[in-house]
Amino acid sequence: MFSYKNVTIETSDATLTILTNKKGEKKLLKKKKLISPVQSLTSLPHNKTKNYILKEGKPVAFLIELGVMTKEGKIHNQKYDKFKQINRFLEFVDDILPEILKPISSKEQGQTRALEITDFGCGKSYLTFALYHYLVVIKGLKANIKGLDLKKDVINHCNNLATKCGYESLHFTTGDIAEYRDSKKDSEEALDLVITLHACDTATDFALAYAVEHKAKAILSVPCCQHEINSQLKKQVTDSSLNALLKHGIVKERFSALVTDVLRVEALESMGYKTQLLEFIDVENTPKNLLIRGILKDFSTSFPQALSEDGKALKTALNINQTLLNLLKLQ
Repeated sequence: MFSYKNVTIETSDATLTILTNKKGEKKLLKKKKLISPVQSLTSLPHNKTKNYILKEGKPVAFLIELGVMTKEGKIHNQKYDKFKQINRFLEFVDDILPEILKPISSKEQGQTRALEITDFGCGKSYLTFALYHYLVVIKGLKANIKGLDLKKDVINHCNNLATKCGYESLHFTTGDIAEYRDSKKDSEEALDLVITLHACDTATDFALAYAVEHKAKAILSVPCCQHEINSQLKKQVTDSSLNALLKHGIVKERFSALVTDVLRVEALESMGYKTQLLEFIDVENTPKNLLIRGILKDFSTSFPQALSEDGKALKTALNINQTLLNLLKLQ
């Protein structure tokens, strides 16, 4: 058996020392540790639960049906990125909800009409279902939400799922965004929110034009596959100072996408929208992570259809045309 005169014990918040004298008497000394601000931050639990709008552990019918969540409310491991994306999207909606709920005229004061929302290029509609659930089930609002996509089988599945979940005012239609815009559907109805998430290439422009022409109160758009300007830059740019930037395919592609989105923002601002470019989701989850958020500043004002000076300068410098500018007659 071993015998020790002194013993030191380290804990997370103190140093304990046990001293033994010649008579065998023991004394305990305790010294608290001083924790630096950096240590206090790094000592926080890494698995702290984020305060999501849709919470893990609370079953949600559409998430279960779409394979994101188990019947017990647990998120499937391979769907956790999708779960975070859905909640991130709802955070954006929550931020602009006060703007969406503002009456567009004195006649609407005190009225409780249903919100009118259109989702262009809805696809499998994870976010469309999430939006309906958030507005109608969680917030208790009235909302008519329409989803539009080209794939008939996907649309049929979404309509069946909406019926199964009891989402009576959520409907999906097969159609092309450009044709939908040209048909001037719902031209007499107020439009509160237009969503266009990952509508490919110029389909985003037709959706944004539809929103502007109907004076949608708010716009949430995540563009993708911006080929239009990329194809023009190779042929039309005459400024040799851009040669180094444009000779690398991957750089040119990313530059073209940024130019496309910046011109879209300039167009929306020229038509009376307060706009922001925001990060939609972590870039490690998807490279298509820029979100254009637009809020109509004044529904009653007719804004001049003239592109901003910054937009004109960029367009001229690169010698390019862009679909949204053409649709809104801002070229």
